[in-house]
Amino acid sequence: FQNEVLISAVTLARHGFAVLAIDMVGYGERKNQGHKEGVWLPAAGLTLQGVLLWDNMCALDYLSSRDEVDPKRIGVTGSSGGGNQTMYLAAVDERVSVAVPVVSVEVFEDQVVSSRCYCEVIPGLAKFANVPDILSLIAPRPLLIINGVYDKGFTILRARKAFLKVKKIYEEMGASDKIAFYQAFTGHGYYGEMRKAMYKWFSKWLKGVEEEFEEDISRLPSEEDLLISSHFKTNTSGIAQIYYRKAIARKKKYSVEELDKLKEHIKQRLIEKVFGGFPNTQVSWRNLGLISYGNIVVRKVLIEPELDIFIPALMVKKERTEKACIILHPEGKNYGLRWGISLGLLEKGYTLVSIDYRGVGETYYNSELATKNSLLVGRHILGMRVFDVLKTLEYLENTTNVKNVEILGVGEGGLIGLFAVALNKKFNGLTSYYMPSTLLSSNGFKYPPTIFPPNILDYVDIPEVASLVAPRKLEILAPVDPHNNPLNGKDARKVFEFTVKYYNSLDASSKITIKGINELDYSS
Repeated sequence: FQNEVLISAVTLARHGFAVLAIDMVGYGERKNQGHKEGVWLPAAGLTLQGVLLWDNMCALDYLSSRDEVDPKRIGVTGSSGGGNQTMYLAAVDERVSVAVPVVSVEVFEDQVVSSRCYCEVIPGLAKFANVPDILSLIAPRPLLIINGVYDKGFTILRARKAFLKVKKIYEEMGASDKIAFYQAFTGHGYYGEMRKAMYKWFSKWLKGVEEEFEEDISRLPSEEDLLISSHFKTNTSGIAQIYYRKAIARKKKYSVEELDKLKEHIKQRLIEKVFGGFPNTQVSWRNLGLISYGNIVVRKVLIEPELDIFIPALMVKKERTEKACIILHPEGKNYGLRWGISLGLLEKGYTLVSIDYRGVGETYYNSELATKNSLLVGRHILGMRVFDVLKTLEYLENTTNVKNVEILGVGEGGLIGLFAVALNKKFNGLTSYYMPSTLLSSNGFKYPPTIFPPNILDYVDIPEVASLVAPRKLEILAPVDPHNNPLNGKDARKVFEFTVKYYNSLDASSKITIKGINELDYSS
């Protein structure tokens, strides 16, 4: 419930407008449907903005059906996320005659650090369009952009930058009188000064009279008066259910024979269509020094998988060996090396290479922000991290004599490792602990936001990715369900039933091990 929305609606209604205000997904009486959960949707080929846009287009359907509404004179406005919805709705649906986005207009590159809502993220959009480009689709229909001079999120300088670009398009179309920019001396919100500018714009272009409206807030209905949930079922589908229905419909199913035939095609599609491609770069590195602890030598290395991206790494070994293990831990390289299982590998003669793949350890970056930015630029953070691992292998090939390279991964590190091994046959195998087991769930996820790349279910779920490792070594130990609960042995083997079947078809049953949390032996 937002008072400025109510004031706007009542004021417009008192001046002859029919006003429809809807709760967007995750807000108001739809709060139970979820909003941040929109991070899951790209994996099933959806976006949160797409869901919102569909709702708003349906709202236009309803408005247009009303006898008292002239379908050729419909305006739309909203602030912040509502301003974003205003932009997309007016851009794609020409039934919108006039648009007034408020405190929402800027350019994508200025949003990298300040973050954005998942409703503002469309995978790969930055590859072909920016905010001014989208706003330009509204031309030559009337467009008023409103921003607050003191807005710290959508700053006035960014809004001015976007406006000037859109203004040029309107001028080229001979519609310079139909675009305007109003700067209010306010912060982030839909303040009275902003609303008055909106009333005047709507009056001019929808009523044909440039009239100023006065607000009377003495007679406003209460929040309780406006509640309508008592008239409909509140347990309607939320994001989790929308995701699941779409995921089941899009999930690609293979027979063993089909996967065997299509596996190289699938790998290429994962790189190009899901991860957004890998740069064609040569790995480089810097040796930063050696530290000796008795017969153990630790080399500090800075690996550069691509231009201006640096991956801190620690290489630990006791003696010259042809076996190496890349360690991937979501808390970073130091945690990976302190893990007892890692130390056990060192005693078995492995050279250990523990890395801070981008976003963890010394390269820590907020996972939600990293996910949003990577989606927008069209290279998903999961793919970036897989690329880091592939380039770490390349570093080992260039600097050591190792012939046998495996990966040990924990949590999402296990999933990153799984993709790396699946995509590169030079790896000898993977051991994962507490790795996510599936991207299919009817009641949501508690996985990190970084593991839902766009359209992945068009090609594979996690068990199919695991199958691409065959016939090499694969140990999946205590995988976790969508709510991050470790599975028991029976349930784990059920989830990865197809993986086991595929290994068996290659006479490689001895190379795969799947154990539940109840079957782990920590004594060894």
